Amino acid sequence: MSGEGIVEKALNSLGRGYDITSDFRLKYCKGKRRLVLLDETDKRELAVPGFGFYNDVSVDIKCDKGDRTRYQSDVLEFNKKCSLPGKIPSGLFNSMFGFNSSSWARDASETKCLALDGYYIILFNLHIDRYPLLLSDQVRKAVPSTWDPAALARFIETYGTHVIVGLGIGGQDVVLVRQDQSSNLQPAEIKKHLESLGDQLFTGTCTLPLHCKSRVHTRHKAPKAFNVFDPNPNFMGGFSSITTKDGISVICSKRGGELLANSHCEWLLTVPSVPDAVHFSFIPITSLLQGVPGKGFLSHAINLYLRYKPPMAHLQYFLDFQSHKLWAPIHNDLPLGPTTNRVIPTPALHFNLMGPKLYVNPVQVGAGEQMNCFRDFLSVLYRQIGCKSK
Repeated sequence: MSGEGIVEKALNSLGRGYDITSDFRLKYCKGKRRLVLLDETDKRELAVPGFGFYNDVSVDIKCDKGDRTRYQSDVLEFNKKCSLPGKIPSGLFNSMFGFNSSSWARDASETKCLALDGYYIILFNLHIDRYPLLLSDQVRKAVPSTWDPAALARFIETYGTHVIVGLGIGGQDVVLVRQDQSSNLQPAEIKKHLESLGDQLFTGTCTLPLHCKSRVHTRHKAPKAFNVFDPNPNFMGGFSSITTKDGISVICSKRGGELLANSHCEWLLTVPSVPDAVHFSFIPITSLLQGVPGKGFLSHAINLYLRYKPPMAHLQYFLDFQSHKLWAPIHNDLPLGPTTNRVIPTPALHFNLMGPKLYVNPVQVGAGEQMNCFRDFLSVLYRQIGCKSK
């Protein structure tokens, strides 16, 4: 996207809802309106470094100049790299490291360690500067006051789980390493090889295209997975390439700039003309619901959704499965004789020992949109039991 286009899109994205189970990209913002209230009556001209001035911008939106940094992480355990508190990974984390977002517990058990080395260019930062931050009446009224799975799922689908309060625009060139349990390399070796690869890519000392560096790279006798200079790399969605060998995966990923640039130095020159959103700041929607009836139900539903990440189409049934059920009659619920003050019975299967037999067909239904809903519920229950047993 061009520089002018990304500035306009970033300004319009501030304050909108976002589902953080998806990858962090502006195109995944929820709806077309902000969820929070900004001062739209007092507007002014906003100066954006390197991109000129933009008219009719709320005084509650501020812009700061960015910087250039190279970030080298230590070898990280799975739960320390999550962007959310605890062990729950975000959509960005899953996307960057190539994980299956539907089962983070399985990914965690199969992963030995993680690390990254990246070069980040932030041309400018946009953020909301208004306190206290208030949700619009439309959003507050949409919060279900009871445990209503359909309404809760509809709220999450419409508004997301968080609100965007800050954006960093620029580019990033990152190398990520994922080590599986099958690899015997020590963390110190992983870190050494990653730093060596990062120096080749980011210091600018070598300006040859990637496929011309393979001979130089092989002199270091690094594991084969670190040979990312293959002229025919394997792509992992978009323009992220991945090399996997002997339990080690090395992922090279770019955002912003010319993604097909032959070298890092060539890519740097293209970032100002083709920037992208590379840093997001969020606050939970539920943190802005003080005094709203049903806040606890929505908070619980969002936490379950972020933890288990069921498909949005099945979220309603997933939430319904979490509600408390009475599978047996409660005390004194069954009368000893005829009565007229009983509660109207709900639809149920009625069994009679003297009546006809009930036959169960063991053949799985092979058609229909909701045929696998029960299977999804059982898989979620299995993961819950598996996590607790571990």
